[in-house]
Formats: sequence, C-alpha cells, structure tokens
Amino acid sequence: MASNLSSPTSPPPPVPNHLVYKQQRHSPTNSLAESNAYQRQATSSRTAERSSSRTVRQAGYVPGSSDDDEGSRSSSDAAVPSIMVSVAAMTLGASDDEALSAAAAAAKAGARSSANKRVSRGATSELSHRPHTTNSAQPPPLPLHGSRHATAHNSMELGATVTDMGTITGTTTIHAAEARAPTPAMYWKQTKTWGCRPPKMRSQTLTVIGSQVFVFGGWNNTVCYNDVYVMDTETMFWSKMHTSGDEVPPCRAHTATAVGSRLFVFGGGDGTQYFADLYVLDTKSYVWTKARPAGVAPSPRRTHTCFHYNGYVYLFGGGDGHKALNDLWRVRAEPTAQGTFEWEEVETKGGRPFPRGYHTSTLVGNQVVVFGGSDGQECFGDTSLLNLDSMEWSHVSIDPPLTRLAHSATLVGMYLFVICGHDGADYSSQVLMLKLDTLRWETRTIYGGAPIPRGYHACALHDGRLFLHGGYNGQEVFDDMYVLELSSYSYLPQVPEFVIGCHR
Repeated sequence: MASNLSSPTSPPPPVPNHLVYKQQRHSPTNSLAESNAYQRQATSSRTAERSSSRTVRQAGYVPGSSDDDEGSRSSSDAAVPSIMVSVAAMTLGASDDEALSAAAAAAKAGARSSANKRVSRGATSELSHRPHTTNSAQPPPLPLHGSRHATAHNSMELGATVTDMGTITGTTTIHAAEARAPTPAMYWKQTKTWGCRPPKMRSQTLTVIGSQVFVFGGWNNTVCYNDVYVMDTETMFWSKMHTSGDEVPPCRAHTATAVGSRLFVFGGGDGTQYFADLYVLDTKSYVWTKARPAGVAPSPRRTHTCFHYNGYVYLFGGGDGHKALNDLWRVRAEPTAQGTFEWEEVETKGGRPFPRGYHTSTLVGNQVVVFGGSDGQECFGDTSLLNLDSMEWSHVSIDPPLTRLAHSATLVGMYLFVICGHDGADYSSQVLMLKLDTLRWETRTIYGGAPIPRGYHACALHDGRLFLHGGYNGQEVFDDMYVLELSSYSYLPQVPEFVIGCHR
C-alpha cells in the first residue's frame, strides 16, 4: 500500500474552554418489568416499520421534528441545497430507471461544484485557520442529502446523482402518485419510537450490546445528563433505566466502549470541568463501578476516541481545555486481583497524527483508522492507520481529503460510512463511503428523507441498519432517531477479511 509517512512539526494552538452548565432532573423512570411489558406491546409496530414494501414516507412528515410532531417546514430550510423536479408524465407503476433518469438529467443541469472547505469560526466556535494542512483539491462526486420534504402529498427524495468529477449534486425530489424505493437500495427513514425517550441531546454516546442500543450522557446546550437510556432495536421501545452503585457525574463528549456486556465510560466533561475517571456499567445488573486506576492514568480530556482490541480499551487524542492531544493509552479490560485497572501509555512508531479531538477511530481487523477531527483551529481531512500489533502509524493520502469533524464513522464490511458532521464551513447530512481496500471515496443513491444536516450526533450499526440519534446543527439540538436501511448492502458486514489499501 502506498502511503506517506509524516509527523507533526508544529505545536497545536490552545482549545478554548467551555461555559459552566447546571444539572437538570429528568422525567420519571421506567422499571425493568414495566419496560419489558411495554416492549411486548410494541412488537407489532416494529414489524410494520420494516415492511418489505419500502414505501417512502409522506412529505408531510418533517425530518428533525419530534416523534409526535408533524409540523410544517420552516423558512430556514431554504438554505439547504435541493433541486426540485416535476415529472408530469410519471404515473403509477413507472419504473425506477425512468425516475432515476429524470433525476439524473435534472441533477446534472443544476449541479454545483464544491471546493474542499476551510473552517468558519462563525459556524463552530472552536475552529480557525492553521497553515500546516492544505485542502485545495476538489472533492469527488458524493451524495449530498439534507433537503427537507416538499409540501406535496406524494413525493420522494432521491440521493444525489453523479455527474462530473469534482461536482456534488443536491438531493432531487420526484413528485409521483406513489413512490417506492427499489428493494435493493439503501434508504433513510425517521423512525417512530416509543416509551421513555431521551431528551434533545448532543455529544452523547450510542453503543450496541446484543439487540439493544445504550445512550449515555450528552447535553442540550444548557444541561448535561448522566442517565442511561436503552432502546430495543426490534420494538423501538425506549426505557430510562434505574442504576445503582457509584455515582457517575453528568458528562458530554466522553466515550462509551462495549466489552462484552459491560460499558466502559471514560472522560468527558461538564462546563469547564474535564474528567479522567473510568466507570464501568454492568448492563445486566445496571450497577456502576468507578474503576480504581493502577499506575499513571491519562490526563483529563474530552472529544477523544476509544475502542476495544485484544483485551484492552485503547484511548487516542482529545482535548484538555488548553490544547489538543495525540497521545495513545490503553487499560486492561479485566481488573487485577486487587480490583484495580492498569493503565499504560503506548509508545508508537511512524509519527503520530496531529493532535486532535472530534475525530473518529474505527477498528478494522488489527488496525484502527483515524479520520478527520479538529485541533481547535482547523478542520482536518487526513486519514491515519495504526497497526495495533506493530504499533506503527502510517499516514495515507486520499485524493482529495474531505474535511470532517463531529461526524460519525461506522465500519460496514470493507466500507467506512462517514455520516453527517461539519466540513469546516457548514454542517452536512452526507453519507460518505470510503472503500478501504482501494482507499477511494464511492457514491451510492440513497432514497428516503435524509436527516437534517448536523454534527455531534451518535451512530451505531445493528442488524443491517445504521441508527443515528440526536445531534446539533448550530441552532437546534435534536432528539430524533433516523435509520439508514442498508437493504441489499446489509451483506457487507459478512465480507471476508481484507487488507486496507490492498487494491489501491
């Protein structure tokens, strides 16, 4: 694999501190017995949600609204790029090829070029220019989602259509008497959920254990949370769980890593506070344990990343309120005979990536892929690989580098699905697919209604579906749940082992 090795040559600038916020109490919780009863009642709703007809939901259902609110779109939505197409001749039974052809023609006529963008401090308060990275190349054709539904009763949103290299086309809306997504295609939908749903939040974690997703922490721009919410992925039923044991402080921008049936929560913060504590939640008994560290532990931080590999939970990067970090630590997932957890700082070769937070670290076999992020001054679009057996970094040039921070990156087979986030100039609702064996960006048509552009959301994969929860778009904090149905692409997680960059 061709790669460019490099190491940072200049110290990072400071990262600004945050404001102090107060804690808020939440709505009454459900007991485990009540939750199970409600889940059984809601089973039929989940079956209806995953109907094989794959009918795209009606235009009146506004993405980003609450589960019970189907209000009209606001005037601010006009800023979201979209191309509106009227296909008068389209009737019931029109083929998908005809619809796609019409969309392609309209999209090509209205295609706009999109240069790789620098950071606007007005969009994210923690970003500004820094000279050591250049991003002058044009991005490849990628689907740009995010237009809100039209007011017509019968409509569907098609994913962007590829036109020329270096252009991105907007989401195309096709009006038809009845619009259905092709069975093999991926599509977005805003999912109806039940039970005791989490409030509006950003910078929370969403972690899959078994058939359940666990949401912990987060904040609503005023209040931080320390509650545990659990959603059954079959019934789409939420429960706010009663926990016991050691008290966990409200936090945001932390990490929550699954190790078997346990959840390892590290770091994060609240207001001007930055934490360096490790808490372990037993998801069978819902008992929190504050881990007693052995030896030297990592410094307080948030916006870092963690992952589990070969009996260790690894930690990379983040920010401590004064500077961005690029150190690598690991802790044994099993306590010692004395009940302590052993931390150690890991020495690596090959030159570490630039210090950063708001990045993603995705485990792929025995390597971790670090993508994007920010050092508090600049939004990054670089990709680095760490071999966890040799502990050697390699820095891969992907042309062009696409900048992202506060995004999510999920491994689906040999693809890295990079969803939403901030590109240095604005929030995005794009789904970027990095094919890891070729290290090239690829595009797919994605049907349905994409989420409103956002960052600071949480995303996880389970059972051929990508779940996206919450987030923030610079003005509004969300509490919605979107599902990206992989459909025929759900076979991707079962692909055989591959080597990153082997077909580059």
